Amino acid sequence: MPYMEEICVAGGIIEICKYYTYRVNVKGEKRAARKKPTSEAQKKVNQRKAEKELRRLMAANFRNGDTVVRLDFYKRPGGSEEMQQMIEKAIRRLRSAYRKAGKQLKYIYVKEVGPRGSRHIHMILNREEMDVLSLLAKYWPHGGIHVDPWTTGPNFQKLAAYFIKYAQKTEETEGHLIGKRWYSSRNLIKPRIKKTVIRSNRFREKVAEKKGYTVEKDSVRSGVSELTGFRYFSYTLVKLEESG
Repeated sequence: MPYMEEICVAGGIIEICKYYTYRVNVKGEKRAARKKPTSEAQKKVNQRKAEKELRRLMAANFRNGDTVVRLDFYKRPGGSEEMQQMIEKAIRRLRSAYRKAGKQLKYIYVKEVGPRGSRHIHMILNREEMDVLSLLAKYWPHGGIHVDPWTTGPNFQKLAAYFIKYAQKTEETEGHLIGKRWYSSRNLIKPRIKKTVIRSNRFREKVAEKKGYTVEKDSVRSGVSELTGFRYFSYTLVKLEESG
């Protein structure tokens, strides 16, 4: 009765997930009744998947001291395509400024287009001892600039959830996805993910402690997958010196 063990190392976090899957023989493991997901249920599944991918990417590339940014607009742009042109121009100039200082710019951003007219760019970028606010004031003439340092450690779960929420709002407002959910620089490090088939009768729902790490609060989860009908167990470890 084998099961899958997935271990993801991204920056200062390690995510561990054990689960059965229909791709591996799970003879003897009772499977819950599997229902065809409704469009709303499938939407939630897709959202959680996107959040997981994004938080891992953030964790692998950003640290305490990096910068979370919200860019506003004095004059409301027509939609996400016009916003895209504006942010791409600003990023080209930012990248050039970083390069002149001997640094590499890293970023991830999403566009927010709300049904009541809200228009914002939400971004995280590496600080690298650069004066980010002064640079943005120079390269973003389109509206207000809100800058905050990232200080809550290597787990980006909440920030990733916010970014996906804004991207989803944009998709709903415009009727379909235009471009990507999020945009990122090409120089980002990819999280290291290892999947292993474990030849064992049953997995234990127990956290395996690791020296130098602590269990992330509220990260321990277990239940039955909506898609496969099989059980799963997951948790996150955070490197002690990098916790916020």
